[in-house]
Amino acid sequence: MGKVSAVIKDTYFKQPSWLSNVEYRETNYLSRSSTPEDAILFFTLLCGCNNIDTDREPTEVLNELIAIDEIAISGGIAFEDEGKAILPSCCCGLENWREVLEAVLSKKDVWLGHDPFPTLEYINDSVRVWSDDYFGTMRKDLSQQELQKMYYIEYNRNDLINKLEAIEMDLLEFFKYSFEKVLCMFDDDQKEMLFLKYCKWFNLVVS
Repeated sequence: MGKVSAVIKDTYFKQPSWLSNVEYRETNYLSRSSTPEDAILFFTLLCGCNNIDTDREPTEVLNELIAIDEIAISGGIAFEDEGKAILPSCCCGLENWREVLEAVLSKKDVWLGHDPFPTLEYINDSVRVWSDDYFGTMRKDLSQQELQKMYYIEYNRNDLINKLEAIEMDLLEFFKYSFEKVLCMFDDDQKEMLFLKYCKWFNLVVS
């Protein structure tokens, strides 16, 4: 049964000096199980992607961050099954994760990045997530060799919808169980303001 996860990618920005220095990783998974290292790299990427200078006092950085209404952060949805993985490609952002859910609900394609261009195919009650532009919608010059290298991960459509809906809880729990804990230099009111803005950035509904 295929997995679906919220991920960030390419976190190679300068880490804030007032957070623990951690080893860079190309891909980090965001959920209740995320580590403090994941949270630090998330904050690093969030600031880096949105041109926020972290060489200042933490409160100054936070105030600028929470003043932003819309953010960009490289990543998105990762699809994995039986040793195969299809990750969000270049110019795909985690902030648009809900668009993937909406696409599957309406049986449409959705932007998952380029070079490669992951694409969706709907067959009856199944959804195939292709590793690249198998149908040549974005790439008109595909060779037979390139087509043969492509692969897909297949999901029952209802199961995929349920997994995508669960991303919302993963992101909420990432904040509560991982992200918030590394921000110990901020008081409760500051963290609450950040949480409310975080929910707005990622289109999360708090019950």
